[in-house]
Amino acid sequence: MKIINKALSDKVLIIGQKYKGKGPTEGLASVIASYSLFFDDVKIIPMWKYTNKINKLWYFIYHYIEYVFLLIFNRKIKIVHIHTSDGLSFVRNVICLNTAKLFGKKVVLHMHGANFEEYYNNSKRKEWILNSINKCDVFIVLSIQWKEYFKGIGIDENKIVILNNIVVPPTNHVRRDYNSPLRMLFLGWLGKRKGIWDLLAVIKDHADELRGKFILRFGGNEYENEIRKELKDSKIEDLATFEGWVSGDKKAECLGWADVFILPSYNEGLPISILEALSYGMPVISTPVGGITEVVHHKENGFIVTPGNKDEIWQAIKAFIDNPELISQYGDMSLEIVKPYTPESVMTHLKQIYEELL
Repeated sequence: MKIINKALSDKVLIIGQKYKGKGPTEGLASVIASYSLFFDDVKIIPMWKYTNKINKLWYFIYHYIEYVFLLIFNRKIKIVHIHTSDGLSFVRNVICLNTAKLFGKKVVLHMHGANFEEYYNNSKRKEWILNSINKCDVFIVLSIQWKEYFKGIGIDENKIVILNNIVVPPTNHVRRDYNSPLRMLFLGWLGKRKGIWDLLAVIKDHADELRGKFILRFGGNEYENEIRKELKDSKIEDLATFEGWVSGDKKAECLGWADVFILPSYNEGLPISILEALSYGMPVISTPVGGITEVVHHKENGFIVTPGNKDEIWQAIKAFIDNPELISQYGDMSLEIVKPYTPESVMTHLKQIYEELL
């Protein structure tokens, strides 16, 4: 189903990151991949991919030249939709923003940066950051909380639009048998920010209580060797299974297998992984960061815990072990909450944003 028809998609150029082929396709890449399904003849230029620093630089230069040529020779393009994050991603995409403005294009700047507040607070170029964002015609954020934050630091309120992240629900919902053991899933970056190390510490501390009642499967990128060593040293390989990088059919299989999704993050925008879990009718254990509390409601479709608070993580896990009926009850609520994030809702809103710019 193509929601953005060819007459409109011909006028839009999307700037993002590599979302096809080998390599991780989480977060922003997942957003780009989802968008591509609902555009008729979409035009996407990837400016970044997972690789080493030198290759990243050459990748950007190569695709930036492609970008400039397209702006010169394709007169149909009226809107450049730039998906950005914080840090170097923001710097790179400001170059793309300024280039689009140089060619007289309307610019939609779409912020996905979970660590933007930290990036901004630590920057010595705050005025440059604000001025750069205010150059765009529409500034898209992922939640009410992020809108309030950007207003607070000086972004023009009239430019800020909340657009939900998009999630493509499974074609079939399989009602799982909620007998023991509890099946829990974590998908995300394996660094500290996503909270996987806190989760593994909880499992280690309560291993004897969890055996026979709980199993975790988790996937992610980077720190794989450290993760495998931690599982072995903590003697919890029977309780936690590392799946490596999970995408495509493997991701769908993991989501279909799990009873409960967990992501005890320290910083977030609004994670695609949580929206995917909700679309599979799962309860979620997560934290009150970014836009998470807009989709995870404490004791309605999951539990909200304090970042880094291992006791709260343990109590949330234990609640599902002791009360398995909550899995079905909370899961049904998740299906209701995720409805505004379906393609029909999100892409219709995006279509309206584009049309108002033309």
